Amino acid sequence: MKVYMIAHIEVTNLELMQKYRELVPKIIEKFNGKYIVRGGDLKVLEGNALKHRMVVVEFPNKESAENFYYSEEYAPVKSLRLEAGNNSSVLVEGLE
Repeated sequence: MKVYMIAHIEVTNLELMQKYRELVPKIIEKFNGKYIVRGGDLKVLEGNALKHRMVVVEFPNKESAENFYYSEEYAPVKSLRLEAGNNSSVLVEGLE
């Protein structure tokens, strides 16, 4: 079953976030992930919690997503993202 990693990011350090954005695609690809949404224009239809950068990455299964997130390759890159702003990330299963 496909799994989606959804991240909501309020960027507070653009320089660090630019480094992160340069490094992370190859790591995501290595773990069979693919971007579905990577920033772009966002329009809030209800509420106000999701007014910053939104990213959605599709993985073929939960194991691939978790292997990516907890990998040694991603650890130093993830620290850039965590330092670059306020982040919330979740994994959610897709439909069969």
